[in-house]
Amino acid sequence: MKTIATAVRISLGLAGLSGFVLCLFHGLGWLPDASSAVLQGRKSLCEAMAIYSSSAAARDDPALIAASTRAIVERNPEIVAATVRLADGSVIARAGAAATSDNNAAGAASSPSHAQVPIYLDDRRWGAVEVEFRPLNPIREMWFFSNSSSRFVAAFVIASFVANVFYLWLVLARRQGFQGQAIPERVRATLDSLVEGVLLLDNRRRIALVNESFARTVGLSSDVLEGRDADELGWASPAGREPQATLPWNDVLADGPARLGTLVGLRTGPESVRTLSMNTTPIVDDHGACRGMLATFDDMTMVERKNVHLRKVLEKLKRSREEIRLQNQKLTDLATIDPLTSCLNRRAFFERFEVAWQNAARHGHSLSCMMLDIDHFKSVNDRFGHGVGDQAIQTVAGVLKANARAGDLVCRYGGEEFVVLLPQTDEYDAVAAAERFRQAIAASRFAEMSVTASFGVSSLAMLASDPHDLLDKADQALYAAKRTGRNRVVRYDAIPSDPSKSEPSIPSETAPVAREPEPEPEPADKDIPIPYHAVTSLVAALAHRDPATAAHSRRVADLCVLAAKGLLSERDGYVLEIAALLHDIGKLGIPDSILKKPGALTSAEWTVMKAHDGMGVEIITAAFSSEPLREIVRTHHAWYGGNPANPSLPSGGEIPLPSRILAIADSYDAMISDRVYRKARGREDAFVELRRCAGRQFDPELVERVIDAVRARDEARGCASAPLSKRTALKIGLLIEKLADALDSQNLGILRNAAGRLRATATETHVVAIAEVAARLEKAIGDNADWLEILETTDHLLDLCRSTQATYLATYVGKESSPALATGPQPPRPLTLSLPESVSAPAP
Repeated sequence: MKTIATAVRISLGLAGLSGFVLCLFHGLGWLPDASSAVLQGRKSLCEAMAIYSSSAAARDDPALIAASTRAIVERNPEIVAATVRLADGSVIARAGAAATSDNNAAGAASSPSHAQVPIYLDDRRWGAVEVEFRPLNPIREMWFFSNSSSRFVAAFVIASFVANVFYLWLVLARRQGFQGQAIPERVRATLDSLVEGVLLLDNRRRIALVNESFARTVGLSSDVLEGRDADELGWASPAGREPQATLPWNDVLADGPARLGTLVGLRTGPESVRTLSMNTTPIVDDHGACRGMLATFDDMTMVERKNVHLRKVLEKLKRSREEIRLQNQKLTDLATIDPLTSCLNRRAFFERFEVAWQNAARHGHSLSCMMLDIDHFKSVNDRFGHGVGDQAIQTVAGVLKANARAGDLVCRYGGEEFVVLLPQTDEYDAVAAAERFRQAIAASRFAEMSVTASFGVSSLAMLASDPHDLLDKADQALYAAKRTGRNRVVRYDAIPSDPSKSEPSIPSETAPVAREPEPEPEPADKDIPIPYHAVTSLVAALAHRDPATAAHSRRVADLCVLAAKGLLSERDGYVLEIAALLHDIGKLGIPDSILKKPGALTSAEWTVMKAHDGMGVEIITAAFSSEPLREIVRTHHAWYGGNPANPSLPSGGEIPLPSRILAIADSYDAMISDRVYRKARGREDAFVELRRCAGRQFDPELVERVIDAVRARDEARGCASAPLSKRTALKIGLLIEKLADALDSQNLGILRNAAGRLRATATETHVVAIAEVAARLEKAIGDNADWLEILETTDHLLDLCRSTQATYLATYVGKESSPALATGPQPPRPLTLSLPESVSAPAP
């Protein structure tokens, strides 16, 4: 109502002003007079009738005059009546109303409604034409309307007033929310300087003001936008796939409170949708009534794109992490099983054996062990090759696993030798089980040939003092079974007191490897068992501190086991293996500045480094009450020809046999491994160096035995090397899992530490690709860390780790394991990854 009153007042003023101007123009004579044109037309019509009547009179044809007069009156509605009179006043023609007959005397003056035109013939007045017209305005008594200009002014003023009222009402209604007030230019300039887009809407959602930032976003000028309905600007959902269900200002109009941080989409082209964060605040007057809304917009398009990319990276990280977890599980399984046969490997067997022994001792259960060896296996390899020999090993392993109980432990102990541990089984049932295994192996065939195996059985009832005494007794029984004809089962307590009397004639080419005479029984204080779980704990601590040294120790231990086969008893072989695993344990006490120095050591640093041997002996002495173990570690640096730098160490045959083997295996692996101060040697170059030092530093016979063991191992493996060892692949995978856990916790400190550990491990194991990306991740985690960059770099790390593990699983495991005997799912297909040539060979 207030808007209409304002429009009326303004319109009255405008109409009055317009009327004054028109009156002025009328007074000056500048307005056209429509009645003059009408009178001129009537005059012309009367003159035409007079001329026509004069022509008819000249022909003396009064009938023609009468007919033409009637026709003219009938065709002109403005004519009321027409008369043609002669000069004497007589009428010769009349048409129209009869009232005109004699109302006007001849010769009377013409008026706007009555006209007389004389007719002359031969220069004399013949008569006249009298015409009566309709009045120009029927309301003749109103003097104001008798003038056409006055009527025009009045009509114009009235029409102008009505039009102005309507127009102003529309304009003021559009500006109603802001009382029709114009937006000051300084306000516009201020809003145009803002980076955020700004819309000022009235309470009908029409745009009253738009700043330059929003105009640029939409791609339209502010003149085009202002006055439009804001709902018609092409709003969409933030994803841009569907229209926006509701806009925040509609909610503001409905219930009043401001809406902050609402994400909306705005179409700015056929395929272009910008994501905006909208804040909408109501504008109220002094009485609290909503007069409009102020909407501001932050362009979140790039942020939203980053968020979408971030979500994709997170989803990929989740998938990659799950794949790595599965591959880590496979590698964990591989770390406990022999890749060729899928039986337990030696170290996994020792861990489980120790637990089974403790359970049997605690609960008084029986525990038996059988050791078996494939008969004439060397001749199989020599005649048919290592491929057929591997098939024979796999066949025997398959028979053992198929006939073993769920709780039995089947282990490939080395080469063609297996061990089966039988919990809760006495010696009688163990012999029966061994006989069942023997018959099943003899009945199996492959490659048009069959194999047999000899078995030795021992049990707790045979007074075994520790797990390795039980193994040693089973090994002695196995040796007796091979001496007495093979393909048989022999119990330890049934070995003949003089086995040489019953030894059959065995062809020399298939005779077993000769053993040194059994050593005399050790004093009681040397028979204290070595707990294997304590050994693994120390090795794990070394691997955490110096992964390269721990990997070196494992490789040396594996080579010692191969070289000592046939030379040492099972007990002594086990002690040698533990000694090899722990021979560098003293490096735990070396400072990192020396232990991890990237260049060559100074003489003072070498002095500190050499002290690790003594530290290792001290650690072993404190951790284990085993004199043979301590002595092997103490003397493994003794020289066969005598060490002038340390004359207190023994020489020649006085050096324990296990120490001599360990010294050669340690030196060989050190030569073929990269060091920060030199490159690795080739295998043959290392053999040359071992032979050069034979007699002076190493036992010459044992040098050749170690060389033969290396060649036999590499030949059996086809001289193929995996890109890295399974322990390295597993360690990197576990570190990646820890890094992903740190990422979940969003703790940058833990994340940086995890990345640093991964970089160090990858560097020490020569996995250059992973080391470089881990270093980049470590650098990206700074004070101004970009989480998207961190996530992308972590994703890259996961991809590299997954590829590295898959490459190992596909190349190394695939070449050494039989699909027919493998347990669990097959290894995944390898992913593309270029690994450096300097990556070390896997542990045997």
